[in-house]
Amino acid sequence: MSAEKVIPEELWNSLNSLDPLEVSRRSLASYDEKIQGYSLKILDGDYLVFPEKQIIKTVQAPSPEPLPFYLQLSCINYLIGAKDIPLSGQWVSEKQFPAGPIFFRGPHEMPTRKLEQIFSQDLDGFTNASTAQGGKKVEGGDMAYEFLVFPKIPARIILWLADEEFPARVSFLFDRTANVHLQLDALYAVGKVLESALLEAKT
Repeated sequence: MSAEKVIPEELWNSLNSLDPLEVSRRSLASYDEKIQGYSLKILDGDYLVFPEKQIIKTVQAPSPEPLPFYLQLSCINYLIGAKDIPLSGQWVSEKQFPAGPIFFRGPHEMPTRKLEQIFSQDLDGFTNASTAQGGKKVEGGDMAYEFLVFPKIPARIILWLADEEFPARVSFLFDRTANVHLQLDALYAVGKVLESALLEAKT
């Protein structure tokens, strides 16, 4: 059994060292001085982030179990790295970011395979799972949805159904500013968050 992934201590320390008001302004989170924690919207859920306690939990029926690793990782990186800039409105694939073709391969390929398998010929399932996670239908492929993963990190997932000639295909798209807020490893984590959210909604 592999060891459970743990958020690096230096990330928590980095977040804890920042001015909460500045973090809130940049990330569009809100900081509550009384609880010494941030409130942040992730997909369709509300979360609380406590840097000193090194805890992230949901507002709705918090679970005693830790939240998924990639959700925590991307959340902390977002609070640390979010910039006070507007969205570009230009959609690009992960490999259109600088160094994207080098980073997003092998173990860091965007997590499309399970989604392609599960939704290969299930347009209704993809639609239901996407809307359950706050997705908004947009143009693209056989079906596409846009998700506001974090307040400044919208992402799109595009599905092409399998047919007699071609297997199913899934693609991720991000606003061109995404890599200004997040380094590429954190952007990969955002992809994992979306993958997990859709697979969970499907089941």
